[in-house]
Amino acid sequence: MTKKNKYQLLYLILLTYFTTVFITYIPGVLLPFWKEDFKLSNSVIGLLGATFFLAYGLTSLPQGYFLDRAGNKKFFLWASACLLVGSLIFAVFPVYSIGLISLFIIGLGLTAFQIVGNLLVKKIDDDPQQYSRNLTMAQIIQGIGGLTGGIIIGFLVNTLGWRWTSLYYIFAVMSVLLAASALLIRIPESGRKEARRGPRTDSYKEVLKSPVALMFAVGIFVYVGIEHGIATWLSTYLIKTFDIVKTDAAKVVSLYWFSQSVGRFSGIIVLNRLSPPKALSIYAIGCILSLAIAITAPMASVAIAGLALVGFFTSIMFPTIFSLAVNSFEPHQEGTIAGILCTAIIGGAVIPPLMGLIGDMTGYLGWGMFVLGLLCFSYIMFIGIQVNRKESVGLVLGEEV
Repeated sequence: MTKKNKYQLLYLILLTYFTTVFITYIPGVLLPFWKEDFKLSNSVIGLLGATFFLAYGLTSLPQGYFLDRAGNKKFFLWASACLLVGSLIFAVFPVYSIGLISLFIIGLGLTAFQIVGNLLVKKIDDDPQQYSRNLTMAQIIQGIGGLTGGIIIGFLVNTLGWRWTSLYYIFAVMSVLLAASALLIRIPESGRKEARRGPRTDSYKEVLKSPVALMFAVGIFVYVGIEHGIATWLSTYLIKTFDIVKTDAAKVVSLYWFSQSVGRFSGIIVLNRLSPPKALSIYAIGCILSLAIAITAPMASVAIAGLALVGFFTSIMFPTIFSLAVNSFEPHQEGTIAGILCTAIIGGAVIPPLMGLIGDMTGYLGWGMFVLGLLCFSYIMFIGIQVNRKESVGLVLGEEV
């Protein structure tokens, strides 16, 4: 691959990461607007944001098979088409039932972008040692994408006087830009015949029998669920508890994701000093304490600080759980465990609606956030403790798999 091709591919990957994260985080920003327009309960409205993760859980494995057969370029165009169709139907028909269908279709596209994007990052540089550098660059763009959502909705609504539906026209334009870029750029394909065959079914069955695989899969399930559950409901919580203006609450969602990005980079220093399982347990405790501050705060500023700290302490959890899981299996099983872990992202479709349901039942949304936060972060702390009890990750593999 020429230097020009590498730069073009880097541009495509960064644009993909920005688009994917930007659109994924928007439901948390728009939830108060949806609640006002659709006039439904918290638990029912929460299903809108959950449909993204339902798509992840139901389609990660079949879309992986599709990628193996269609190739990177065609698969990229498929992802762009899903994003375009899903965005336009919600923009044109902004009703709840259409929103469920629309967001599931968008979720299909975002799942596809995640699958192909993670593979294409490895194609940027021939030197495997540069993979971390390239991935860090992508994480910078992710942080920008998360920060942008709340700012843009405030600008569109307050400054321009547009409705929230205008965002979905913007998403449609972004999907066209991604498709056009993919058509114009040379996207490398895998040359291995084995990659075209897809993962073996018996390999999934073998790994699924492992209690270690189950432990880590549940870890991804609860992490994604609680991370996005808090992001989904924090603006509604602040509006109802402290009577904050909707557009200001949307900015707190951006602050939550920005704090996570800050924590992600500072986490590199932490992980150089602490073992990953120890850091995982400490950060889980930090999340519990920060969430307790947020829901017992006497004033909005304290609650906002607590929520921002939750974002900070969630920063290292996904990559730590994911890497500990992959390192607990043989090299030939890495693809299998990765596929199972991606399927566990469906937790983002389960836990946020449960938060809304508990909030409806108790009359206080903070209880839904804290009860589920306590359970989920305690389980993540348990994973850290369990792995830390062993002398090495390899010992976990030897003893339990």
